[in-house]
Amino acid sequence: MRLAIAHAIDLNRLLNVVYFGYGLVAPAAVSPELTRFTDPSIKPYPIDLAKANKLLDEAGFPKKADGTRLSLRLYCNPFNGQAAGDFVKQALGRIGIAVDFQFFDFSTYIQKAYTGREFDLTLESLSNTFDPTPGVQRVFWSKNFKIGLPFSNASHYENPEVDRLLEAAAVEPDVERRRQLWIDLQRFLYEDVAAVHLIAPAGVTLFSKKVKNHTLGVAGINASFADVYIEK
Repeated sequence: MRLAIAHAIDLNRLLNVVYFGYGLVAPAAVSPELTRFTDPSIKPYPIDLAKANKLLDEAGFPKKADGTRLSLRLYCNPFNGQAAGDFVKQALGRIGIAVDFQFFDFSTYIQKAYTGREFDLTLESLSNTFDPTPGVQRVFWSKNFKIGLPFSNASHYENPEVDRLLEAAAVEPDVERRRQLWIDLQRFLYEDVAAVHLIAPAGVTLFSKKVKNHTLGVAGINASFADVYIEK
C-alpha cells in the first residue's frame, strides 16, 4: 500500500501548488541540501495511477460501488500547513483511498501523533539538521519508538538492517565510508518505502528592511535576537 500511495502523489505539482516553488523535491530520507550524503540516483517514485490502482487491487482492496477502497486517517503537523494535507487527501482520493484529514493546533497534534498514536498516516516535518545522524536516525531507528516523545519513530518502523546501518553510520570516523553507509541506508529505505518523502521546503523570512541582523544562520528566525535592531 505504501508504494501505491507513493505513485499517487505528484511531487512537482505539490512543490509548485502548495509551496509556490520554494523548495526542492526530496525523494530520499536525507535532504537534497545535505549533498555530502545524498544519492542522485534515487529519483521520485513516478506518478502512475494505473500502477497504484493495480497495487491496491493486489493488496486486497478492490474498489467498492462508491469508488472507494478504504479509509485512512491523516494527521498533519500544522507547520506544514493545511494545504499540504488537502493536497495529499485529493491525490489519494484518485486511487480510491478516502482520507479522513484531521488538522489540529500544534500541541494537540503532538499529543495525538506521538502519545495517542491515533493515525494511519501522518504528514510530518522533520529537519535533517546539520547531519543525518541527529536529523534522520530518530525517524527510522527502532530503538527510538518511544510513546510520548515528539519527533521520534512515530510509525514504529522496525528493520534490523536499517538499525545496523544507522548505528554504524553514527560512529564511523571515515568520511567516505560514512557517506556510503548513508547512501546504502537511503536505497534500502527507498526500496522498502519506509516513508513517502515529499518536499524539502525552503526557509523563507518576510521582514521589513528596517530590521537588521536577523536570520543570519541555519537556525533562521529561531536563533538569538540579541543583536537585532531597527534602523530609524
